[in-house]
Amino acid sequence: MSQDPIPYAWLAIPALCILLYSLSRSSQGNRHLPPGPKRLPLVGNVFDLPSQYPWQFFASWAQKYGDLMYTETFGHRTIIINSQKIARDLLEKRGAKYSSRPRMALLVELIGWYPITSLLPYRSEGHRKQRRWIWSAFGEKKAVQNYRDLRERETYTLLLGLMERPDDFALHIKRHVAALVLESVYGHRITSLEDEYVTLMDNAMDATTATGVAGGTAVDIFPILQHVPAWIPGAVFKRVGLHARQLVWKGHHVPYRMVREAMVSGDARPSFASALTEKAQKAGRLAQEENDIRYAAGNIYGAATDTVHIYIDNLAPFLIEATTDRRTMVLHPNVYNRAQEEVDRVVGKNRLPTSEDRPRLPYIEAVLKETYRWHAPVTLGKGFLGLPHYLEEDDEYGGYYLPKGSTVVANVWSICRDERIWGDPAAFRPERFLEPKSEVLDPFNVVFGYGRRICPGRLFADTMLFLAIANMTATLDIRKARDAEGKEITPEASFTPNFISHAEEFKCFIAPRSSAAKALVAETLARVPA
Repeated sequence: MSQDPIPYAWLAIPALCILLYSLSRSSQGNRHLPPGPKRLPLVGNVFDLPSQYPWQFFASWAQKYGDLMYTETFGHRTIIINSQKIARDLLEKRGAKYSSRPRMALLVELIGWYPITSLLPYRSEGHRKQRRWIWSAFGEKKAVQNYRDLRERETYTLLLGLMERPDDFALHIKRHVAALVLESVYGHRITSLEDEYVTLMDNAMDATTATGVAGGTAVDIFPILQHVPAWIPGAVFKRVGLHARQLVWKGHHVPYRMVREAMVSGDARPSFASALTEKAQKAGRLAQEENDIRYAAGNIYGAATDTVHIYIDNLAPFLIEATTDRRTMVLHPNVYNRAQEEVDRVVGKNRLPTSEDRPRLPYIEAVLKETYRWHAPVTLGKGFLGLPHYLEEDDEYGGYYLPKGSTVVANVWSICRDERIWGDPAAFRPERFLEPKSEVLDPFNVVFGYGRRICPGRLFADTMLFLAIANMTATLDIRKARDAEGKEITPEASFTPNFISHAEEFKCFIAPRSSAAKALVAETLARVPA
């Protein structure tokens, strides 16, 4: 006899709860809600919602229903935004209503991503405190300059790694980001690719990605499911969630424990975590603030770790350009060649680019903007849909009723691929930012979030990415790899369907532009203060 019916037994109670919950909301069913697919009684749009690539699916819905859409699943309301104007009007101009987070039972309660800054309720003391800490350390221009030596040292270390072991480029990039974060946040300096902390948070992020779409899983719809025993047939989600929970715990506690031990021994380097811990100790508040410090540090670690995928995803645009249907891929060397020409002309070949060169490198700046637009950077649970906001009171927009208690999602992918803003949006074309226009939307103002939930560390990330792209362009040749028969291998612009989406693995050829370029990197690295 099959055991398949067993998992459905424990759905009876949540199903009954949802039935009562849905009926309690039916009195508002005649209000003028935004358009969306037709809802079935009780279950709503449960059969309409996609399990993979929801950002593309919602973008296609917008062609039929418009830029503001409404769905409902077992009484859970979701408002989907597909335009920059509506996102700004609601999430920024009306931020007081839209800046909290919905209950995300999977991420917060089962997996344990709490109390990180990104998921804390907007009006909570913990959120205000953590955000203030992160902003003062990584969000202000003056603060970002404090990491100049660290940023340059690790950029040059990255270049040498790519020159000496190009086949391991993904690992070098992972090490680069981990090194920047671990030293600035925890005071830990990485000395090798085998450092135990390089993959610590990356493992936690990957395990979290495997659990499903943030805020849209069965556990989020039926929170009671998180209490189902992991051994029950069909409870794969519980086993996957518990595995992720262990890795998330390690990602937050192990690095912070390292800081505390270093402080006790007197060996702690200056860092975000040690400065906050020392300040709390002196004020006699460490017992009350230690967990906030631990998770604020982990929030930075997790968000920056996901920046690894920006690098890996967007080495490809230097090599290839997606045509309109995103299936036929063609070699696109002129972007990289033009970027190299600009760096050679402005910086020369006797030194490496620095942050001070940025105003004089408009094409490199355009490449970074197009990198943001073509494949948006991501943070925990963000993907291309944006970490969901939560509407705390009834609202009205464009004649539509927006009900209190709705989850509000900004489709970042759709906004960054909006044909009304970007001509030929599927193409990787930095020149679009250099063309004279009355108004050009800067993707930097899209991909890092909106309003009071905007990423507080975006300037740190942006500066890091610009320096890396400029220096890779100055010193490396990157082109298609060849197979055993000498034929070029064309990588496809394919991305994982998870809520933290990144490019599928691909091969490419990386080598120093010259022996002089490699020597220059080594000499410059030797001059950076230790």
